[in-house]
Amino acid sequence: MKNLKLSLIVTFLFALAAVVHAAGDDAVPTAADVHLFDSPKDIKWGPAPPVVPKGAQAAVLDGDPFKDGSSYTLRLKMPDGYKLPPHWHPTDENVTVLSGTFGAGMGDQFDPAKGQIMKPGGFVTMPHGMHHFAWAKGPTVVQVHGIGPFAFTYVNPADDPRNQH
Repeated sequence: MKNLKLSLIVTFLFALAAVVHAAGDDAVPTAADVHLFDSPKDIKWGPAPPVVPKGAQAAVLDGDPFKDGSSYTLRLKMPDGYKLPPHWHPTDENVTVLSGTFGAGMGDQFDPAKGQIMKPGGFVTMPHGMHHFAWAKGPTVVQVHGIGPFAFTYVNPADDPRNQH
């Protein structure tokens, strides 16, 4: 009986190995697929995309935030007093505070009294379609991750920096 069990286990493992091999090498990530940042100094910052007000810097750590269905991770570095007017996204937005003080609130009007302050380690998920606003108190860095597209629709079109010339 023990030999039969062992034989079945070995047969199963060989069959599993054959299935994995048949899937091809494309299914196995390579070292080139791994994005590794040993230190914050390795992160390349640049101007934030034009969907957010000027003054912030952004760094894409992984994926393509603007591609439909693509997972992404990005960071946003905001100066003291930076504000994101009320807006919403077509996908869920997940935000982790890495440094500084980040405020976020729900609604169609920018009103910090109706928001909540988060310190480093704080986290919030803004469900798709949720009208919300945010601000930085002191220099602040947040990490945002989700499934693209990372698109903004401002509650008040006049707040959209792409409409300001």
